[in-house]
Amino acid sequence: MTGLDKITQKIAEESRAKVEAILAEANAAATQILADGRTAADETADKIIADATAEANRITSAARAKAESITRTKYLEVKNAVVNDVISAAYEAVEHMSDEDYFALLHKLCVKNIEKGECELFLNARDLKRLPADFEDSINSAVYETGAVHVSLQPKDIENGFVLVYGDMEVNCTLRAVFDSSMDQLKDLLGPMLFA
Repeated sequence: MTGLDKITQKIAEESRAKVEAILAEANAAATQILADGRTAADETADKIIADATAEANRITSAARAKAESITRTKYLEVKNAVVNDVISAAYEAVEHMSDEDYFALLHKLCVKNIEKGECELFLNARDLKRLPADFEDSINSAVYETGAVHVSLQPKDIENGFVLVYGDMEVNCTLRAVFDSSMDQLKDLLGPMLFA
């Protein structure tokens, strides 16, 4: 081997060593870049997963709250409907009472609503026809310390119950008015009984 061949071989070996060193350095840098990239990708993926989980939890919580609100609203609607049905059935039952029970109810209602002084009690035509003979006297016996009631023989255009007239003032004691004025109390009373 000549001197030139030796120099060429030495240069080639040095070049190969430099190339291998550069390649080793490049491989180490590439490995580090890949590791850093994986770490960054893992961190990004973890953040995306955490954010998505938080958003899913928020959406689930909001959906659950909305579903519970809708359920409560529907429950209250059904509860009110049932209570209203019971009250309607009670009203119907009162309308279909026997004459004796019906006028006993009117008697109690009159005694409860009587005010000081004399008044005129108006019934509808149907109730005037079936009015017990002692109805006026019975009421007056019960309210003699407060006032006096005179049953008018003129029918009033009302569905049922009666109207008390004190001069210009009227006290509406029709069954519908009594039920309507007591509606909140009836609902408060029936709610716990029906939905314990």
